[in-house]
Amino acid sequence: MSAVAYDVAVVGAGAAGLAAARALCAAGKRVAIVEARDRIGGRIHTEHRQFGKSATTVPIELGAEFVHGLPLETWRLLHEAHLRTYELQGETRRYADGRVTTEQDSGAVPLRVLEKLGAWLKHKAPGFDVSFAEALRLAEIDDPSRAAASAYVEGFNAADARIIGIRALVRQQQAEDAIDADRLFHVVSGYDALPHHLAACCAAQGAEILLEHPVDALRWAPKHVVLAGRTAAGKPFEVQAARAIVTLPLGVLKAGSVRFDPPPARILANAQRLQMGAVLRLTLTFRSRFWPEGTSFLFTQGTLPATWWTPYPDTSPMITGWLGGADVTKFDRQRGHRASAEALLEAALETLAQTFHIETRAVAEWLVSSHLHDWQADPFALGAYSYVPAGAADASLHLSYPVDGTLFFAGEHTDTSGHWGTVHAALRSGLRAADQLLQDDLP
Repeated sequence: MSAVAYDVAVVGAGAAGLAAARALCAAGKRVAIVEARDRIGGRIHTEHRQFGKSATTVPIELGAEFVHGLPLETWRLLHEAHLRTYELQGETRRYADGRVTTEQDSGAVPLRVLEKLGAWLKHKAPGFDVSFAEALRLAEIDDPSRAAASAYVEGFNAADARIIGIRALVRQQQAEDAIDADRLFHVVSGYDALPHHLAACCAAQGAEILLEHPVDALRWAPKHVVLAGRTAAGKPFEVQAARAIVTLPLGVLKAGSVRFDPPPARILANAQRLQMGAVLRLTLTFRSRFWPEGTSFLFTQGTLPATWWTPYPDTSPMITGWLGGADVTKFDRQRGHRASAEALLEAALETLAQTFHIETRAVAEWLVSSHLHDWQADPFALGAYSYVPAGAADASLHLSYPVDGTLFFAGEHTDTSGHWGTVHAALRSGLRAADQLLQDDLP
């Protein structure tokens, strides 16, 4: 192989890749960030829209939206970048039997079930693991609690209760409790301000950011890596570096979209042990709000979407409908495989009309815009975020180990602290990979 142009090539300009690149630049490394999309951020994807005669834009999140709790990695960056946030407040409401009621604590039952299952798991042999659905049966959880807990786990984790493992779920709940993850925050200017801050720091320290450079092949030997592909314009490219940090999403790793030569067998085998969750989310903006003042979350029993939220206390006439995990499969069965954006919009308008006793035609007339991104069909994501099946609780740890001091892997699916599927897990994994690489340099 010929001489390298960079010390490190970072594959992907999402939160993990940018966090890693910034740390490496600060340590004096020559870094290239190679990104397939025409933008940075990865699964942080904010659309900025101007409505009516307003001179200001409104951020609409198409991917990651919430800062979950108080993770240090995220909040340090938010403070450093002087990004304003606000905490979501308001009331949780539920639609059932033709009426909307207010709930004091909609998450109480699922969390009690997870707590009970955590205590139940302590009495099992080390390494014991079964699916969440099987754990509910074995622990003899009553049917109403079982239904509530399954809906919560499947929606939050974009998972199938028959697949996701109880050991990882218990670990995740403990990790969330440690950072007050039940508190949710919005970045006022949009979540994409965080990766833009990281990218600006990288560029200021000399990193080269190559957008619209999808990598098709990664050839490597110890301390020498070649990334190859074609730009969006069809021009062949190669990026050569001594080492690489690979932040490809789990769905892309599992699909084999990037050909490794030679294949890192341990990495690819453990990627196959994990699952990529499916999500359909649709954000609607209206001329004005027609839901009750102070509504934060809304659960509409027996409908798809069944989970909704508003940006309250921001009073923008905006509401988001969410389907995760098994509900995506159910929606596809009802409306046709890979249901269209039009089908999801139609279902959402029908649900809102039914919930608030308004004609669907009237709700449609009030609609200003609808916004979604199909992450399952996105070739650079192939899903929303990862979850851990029964028997695979150690897979992320194996994914976090470097390969011959040359390939380092990061991304939320490689997180080893129980925060899979979050931005702070991605940031943490990027910092971990950068530290591993720098430690490898020490005599």
